[in-house]
Amino acid sequence: MGSTLSGDAAVGHLLRRAGFGPAEADADTYRGLGYRKAVRRLLDELDAPPPTDPPAFDAYEPGAIQQIWLDRMVGGHAPLAEKLALFWHGHFATSNAKIQEPFLMWRQYQLFRTFGGGRFRPLVEKVSRDVAMIRWLDGNANRKGQPNENYGRELQELFTLGIGHYTETDIREIARAFTGWGSRHHGFVFTDGFHDHGEKTVHGKTGDFDGDDVVRIVTDLPQCKRFIAGKLLRFFSHENPTEPEVDELAEVLVRTDGDIRAALFVLFLSPAFLAAERHRALVKGPVDFLVGGLRTVGASNTPLWVHGGLERMGQILFRPPSVKGWPSGTAWLTSAAVVERVKAARRLADAHPEAADRILDLAFDNVTPGTLAERLAAAEGKEKIALALASPEYQLA
Repeated sequence: MGSTLSGDAAVGHLLRRAGFGPAEADADTYRGLGYRKAVRRLLDELDAPPPTDPPAFDAYEPGAIQQIWLDRMVGGHAPLAEKLALFWHGHFATSNAKIQEPFLMWRQYQLFRTFGGGRFRPLVEKVSRDVAMIRWLDGNANRKGQPNENYGRELQELFTLGIGHYTETDIREIARAFTGWGSRHHGFVFTDGFHDHGEKTVHGKTGDFDGDDVVRIVTDLPQCKRFIAGKLLRFFSHENPTEPEVDELAEVLVRTDGDIRAALFVLFLSPAFLAAERHRALVKGPVDFLVGGLRTVGASNTPLWVHGGLERMGQILFRPPSVKGWPSGTAWLTSAAVVERVKAARRLADAHPEAADRILDLAFDNVTPGTLAERLAAAEGKEKIALALASPEYQLA
């Protein structure tokens, strides 16, 4: 591994990966702290409760839950908490396209926002009781004698272990353990008459297990720690972590009983995270790109045009395309999506043409890349901002 990021470059890298990029209101503060203290400050913000909903907030108003979450990403004071909620939203991907209950989707977001930085097992326990998740994976159809295997499969394949680390028998037995777990209206209910009290064998352990027992069994497996470590590394650090890097972060999760905050502390301070080759090496998803752009130009909330832009780029909050969540990397950069990014860059620039140099400093950590600096040399005002935000360099975090 070559050189290491330092100074403003390191702090800017951290703010893009652990948030949505620096905003003028806080960039100087984080830079003044130095890198290690900036990491601690971001992590300390995980202790703060989510903001209270506005008095007039109505989750059923079209677009309301997307608007308020985007506003929190753009203007909020806990960027890591919101970025981590976005991570869990993609990990436990649930879509209102099927649920058709925005209130339930909003409550699931609040679950991620409140508990996302804690220990992994309690988070999975809460997700297993979450009414949106129950409806999404057909928990209400899971009854003794007719177990529905959807949650039993995805709990292992997508949420805790990964493909190849469970058997069809594990799926069936876990489905039996979750029989009787369902919902009524907006609340979780357990119906004992629908529950299979017989013995189940799950990953080599046998007993009259219920859903909580199953969550304990699968999250105790070493593979669970490795699976979550790998996902954290790919989301926050780099797309292809090595086996030793995964093992090292997994060991932190083993040592701390699955503490996500402790794992992120180690991840953000690791040489791999701060290696120069990691700088601007992840493609920003549409939410990352537009929220980061709004923060860069000094917006305090989300213009309505952003919703259409996100839809055309392929990422609507609370509507991931499948239980596997959203794509990543260059999959975000289709020709149509790139055109939308260029249009969005121009709209961002049109709204804030007066501070081009300050915006460039925020976007590129006070050092505009040489090739981009050459392209911007003849531009001024909003044209300069639009070119910068539409540049290949700005599409990368």
